[in-house]
Amino acid sequence: MKNILLKSVIAAMAIGCAASVSANPRQAILIGYPTVEGIDNFQEYAAAKFFVDNNEDGVVIAPGETSKIDASNLDCIWIHIDRLEVGKGNLPAAFSDAATVEALKKFLADGGNLLLTKHATQLVAKIGRVAPEYDVNIYGDGQGGEGFDDWALNAYLGYWQENPDNQDEKFPEQIYDRTGHDIYKGLATGDAFAWVTFPMEGTGNPETSLWREDHNCMWDLNGYQYSVEGANTVEKFEKQNNCLVLGTWGHVQDYAVAGIIEFLPADNSGRIIANGLATCEWSPRSGVNAYHSNLEKLTGNCLAYLAPEVTGGVTSIDDIEMNDAAAKYYTLQGVRVAADALVPGLYIKRRGDKATKVLVK
Repeated sequence: MKNILLKSVIAAMAIGCAASVSANPRQAILIGYPTVEGIDNFQEYAAAKFFVDNNEDGVVIAPGETSKIDASNLDCIWIHIDRLEVGKGNLPAAFSDAATVEALKKFLADGGNLLLTKHATQLVAKIGRVAPEYDVNIYGDGQGGEGFDDWALNAYLGYWQENPDNQDEKFPEQIYDRTGHDIYKGLATGDAFAWVTFPMEGTGNPETSLWREDHNCMWDLNGYQYSVEGANTVEKFEKQNNCLVLGTWGHVQDYAVAGIIEFLPADNSGRIIANGLATCEWSPRSGVNAYHSNLEKLTGNCLAYLAPEVTGGVTSIDDIEMNDAAAKYYTLQGVRVAADALVPGLYIKRRGDKATKVLVK
């Protein structure tokens, strides 16, 4: 398999990733209710409970607490929205009121990172990270139903280019293998397809059913007009929006659908990982999801990638070890900076295989 990670290689090298959520006071979750225990939406409650149970130092941001949306205090904010029959564009006021939207815009502009899952992927356009014409165009919020098959996530994009059934000319350079991205570290893989996939939702038993609401909120890449050249719609969408498509539905062999996208930093802004796949379902109404641990691992990886644990670091330019040749410094975008050329701001400090985030004042 070809490992074409493009710009994420630099980011992965600089930022690193733990396998799960850990105690990190610079991670937060924005909820749509006054308290976690007061959440009456069982999907959003399960997600928020996962966050607080696995991150005792994490910050919970309730509606109206926009002062907490501050990149000087937080590296990453997770927003998970999963509602029934509200209609596309009708984000709950707690996430879409003018004050919150402006706070999220500023947070991103100041270098803060966002993890947006399920219906929250609509915030990518809402906060202006992409133009309205590149907003999500696959949307579901219905009741769903029971199913016996397993649903998977595919991060090996363009498998059709090596599929033996493809009798046309093949273009192996158009295979984008994103399975090595940090967000997939430690996930269990499945053998339902000829290419590697990550099973995400199902019972693992064809005789046992699971209720799934099927709430996709993502991108049909064939549904946009592009002003850039590219070999396929994945390449065009990535160039148009400065992003990387990281995943699609498990069965997709071509370039039709983007389910997980990493929107890369522009200038000094932060990055966004948006996961709009229906498999990001935290609490099935009936049945037991045999692959729930993959959902937890994927989410924990995303949070760790966007907010690596702070284990100390530079707080003053005078604290930098100028004589330590092994210490290397990078911007949050992965650009190497000489130790004696640092200006105030956040950096990634690497020594050997250890990376820490440091603040130079």
